[in-house]
This record gives sequence, structure tokens and C-alpha cells, in this order.
Amino acid sequence: MTALETSGALTLPEAPASLRRKRVSFATILKFFGPGAIIASLTIGSGESILASREGAVFGYAVLWAVVVGTVAKGALVYASNRHITLTGEHPMTRFARVLPGPRGWFPLVILLICLASFPGWASGVTVALGDYLESLGAGDATLYALGVLAFSAVLSYIGGYRVLEKVQVVIAGLMVLLVLVAVFVASPDWLGALGGLVPGDFDYAPFVAERYPDIVETSVWVELVVFMGGLGGGMYDYVGYTGMLREKKWGMLGHPEAQAIGRRMAAMDGRARIPLSTDPADVAQAKAWSRAPLFDMLAAFLAMAIIAAAFMINGAAILGEQQQVPAGNDVLTYQSQFLGVVAPVFEYFYIVAIVMVLFGTAYALWEAYTWTTYESLAAVSKKVRERGQRGIRPYVYAWVGIGSVLAILSGASFVALITPASIVGGVFACGIYGAGLLYVDRKNMPGPYRMGRVLRVLVTLGSVFLTVSGIVAILAYVGVIS
Repeated sequence: MTALETSGALTLPEAPASLRRKRVSFATILKFFGPGAIIASLTIGSGESILASREGAVFGYAVLWAVVVGTVAKGALVYASNRHITLTGEHPMTRFARVLPGPRGWFPLVILLICLASFPGWASGVTVALGDYLESLGAGDATLYALGVLAFSAVLSYIGGYRVLEKVQVVIAGLMVLLVLVAVFVASPDWLGALGGLVPGDFDYAPFVAERYPDIVETSVWVELVVFMGGLGGGMYDYVGYTGMLREKKWGMLGHPEAQAIGRRMAAMDGRARIPLSTDPADVAQAKAWSRAPLFDMLAAFLAMAIIAAAFMINGAAILGEQQQVPAGNDVLTYQSQFLGVVAPVFEYFYIVAIVMVLFGTAYALWEAYTWTTYESLAAVSKKVRERGQRGIRPYVYAWVGIGSVLAILSGASFVALITPASIVGGVFACGIYGAGLLYVDRKNMPGPYRMGRVLRVLVTLGSVFLTVSGIVAILAYVGVIS
């Protein structure tokens, strides 16, 4: 047993010089852009390419504010979560299991149940969307494609293949995003209308939607918008794993030479006690420097996702809305090729390759993200799972996601129908209550100098309230309790 397992204030390893400088370069920010890139790749194909375009088509510019509010709310809670694990070496879920009032471990289990219920919805939704698109090109049967993509992405993820293809995908996806951004200016949108859409106000379906898409107007406008916000930047089914992935980066306390001994000591402590971090000014300065690493990762990821979502939404309003076309039913990916076509007609052919690569990349990445989310949730309450490790539970998670997704695909449901419950509950409501848990732990367990700053605390508080209330309202509307 080491000294750190029994006594003494905990100090973080020395932070890199690039994090300690007052002024940081763009290169430094990109250097610490790691796990956030995985989350960004998970959502570009669905949250941005499909849902943002759809909202622009059905609502016009009136809901651009949702991109800003959703990005800030989710970005703040992701940073607070990743900051906690960086400074303490402990996943917030582990702390939740021990400190929140009520039966031990209830909160991580609630989050886990929501995530487990959400996994098949998103996995099947993404593969169905890609299958429908390939069938629309005359390439075969949509259901067979969806099942094939699901199986192939699972096998590649499990054996660790796809490395070369992954690099190609990044280049192709990057070019597609660049062309979509160029299209925003080529399409000559109503810039005043777009600016007005940044201010929250009344919104309703465009007049043509009721005539041409009667199924859509049967859905509450709030449910429609919350489904988009759930897909924007991911949800708790991604974020719990996102925080866990930082273990591989070894930032802050995660890279301490005696990290395991520190973990054992914290596990043996009274859950209500303060985490024994050193309050010496020099050690606090190291902590503040290390807290920049997850901040830069979050800023790079969520700023990129916000810009991309706004671009797809503006193009949805300016191009699809004007032509009275909505990504819906079996055509959730078909019409967006026009975004590239306005730059040059030849790019519509490039879109075929790009969107297939992006959607397959999403299907590939979600398997490991979901495994990390399941592991961190169960490890918070089970010593046996902690001993098995993330790799030890992979077969069970893959089986759950695979079987659930196959059944969902065979149901014949559309992309929107498949993701709606998962997006509302796991992508919005669960994020709100997770943020509330972070605030409680920060006040209860963190020493004063290590607590969230005022700006972060306010953003997490407001974001948690907004996401929780939005999720509850959407759930009630979805089940028909309110209209």
C-alpha cells in the first residue's frame, strides 16, 4: 500500500508548457482535439446532415437559435464532465453512485437504462437512412443494405479494422463540409431572416408542409425541434463514453504515475467527503492549466458542429424550403445533394461517395462509443465490471446493440421514427439531469479552488434546466398528454 492510498493531498502531474502559457496558439488547440473529434464524426451524418437540413426545410430560419442554445448547453455539460475526470481521475458516474441522495448507485443505473434503450434506435436509424439512400440510387434493397452496414461496421469495429479507410473518410467528409459551407453563400439565403432566427420566438411549420407532408404536421413542433436538439452534438449515450475515452489521453490526474492507488483511495473514502486535492497555489495553477485540455477539445468539437449544423439548416431553408422538399420518410438523404450542386453540378456525384462514407463512419464509431458508455455506467456500481474492463464487456454491448438494431430495422420504421424516442429522452432529457448531477458533485465534493468558475456554473445550470424542461415537454407531447 502506497502513501497516496492512505494520506496526503493529491497533486496533478506537471501540465505541458503549451497549456501553461497565457496565450495559446491555434496549433495548441488542435493538439488537444482528440475524443471530441470522435463525437463530431458520430453526429455529422445524422444530427447535422439530416436533422439540421430537415429543420431548415420545415421551419425556415426561425429555429437557428436552437443550434446556438443546444450547442452551448451541451458543450458546457460535456466540458464540466471532462474537466472533472481530468482533475480527479474519477469518472463523474463513479461519484454520482456514491454521493447523490437515495439508494447507492441509482443515478448511474438510470442513465444507463436510458442509454441502453437509446442505442438500438440510433444504430438502426443511421443504417436505415443509408440503406434507403442506396436503394433510391437503384442499388438494391434498403433493408438488406441496412442489415449489411450494421453487421459490417460491427465486425470492423470489433477487430479494429478500418484505419486506412478512416483517414480517407476524414478527408472526404471534410471536403463535403467545406462545400456545404460554400453553398451557404452561393445559395444567397435571406441573411436578415437568418439573423432573426438567432433570436428565440414563435415558430411553426412552413405552409407547404401541411399540404405535401401531412404526417409531419401531425407531430408537435416542439417534438420536431427537440428531436433535432437531441441529435445535435450527440447525447448521453455518447457523452458518458466520451468522458471515459479521456483515460486513453492521460490528461491531468489520469496520467498520474500512481493513478490506480489514487483511485483505490478515493473509492475507500466517504462519498460525502471533499476530494483531497492540494489547495497549494502552485498545485491549483497546475490544475487550471490541465483544465484547458478538455476545454480545447470541447471547443473545437462543438464549434465545428455548430457551424456545420447552421450551414445545413440555412441551406435547408434557402434550397429545400424554396423547392418544398423535406428530408422525410425514405428520402432523408436524397435532397441534400443539391447543397453541393449549387457550387457545381459535378459535386452532386461527389455527394454520393461523401454521404455514404460519412454515414458508414457514424455506424462504425458508435459501437465503441456505446461500449465505453456502458462500461463507465456499470463500473460506477460494480467491482466485477471494473475488473473486467471495457474490453471485457464489449461482446455483451455489441450483442445488445446488434439484436436490438436488427429488430428495429426489420420493423420497417423510418429513420425519424426510429431515433425520436432516443433523441428526446437520451439526447435531451438525460443530458439535463446529468448536468444537474455535475453541479451537485461540484459543490459537494470539490475543494473551493477546483470548483467550476462562475461562467461555467451558470452555463451548466441554465443548460441543465433548459434540456430537462425541453425533454419533459417533448416527452409529454410525444405520448399525447399535451398537444
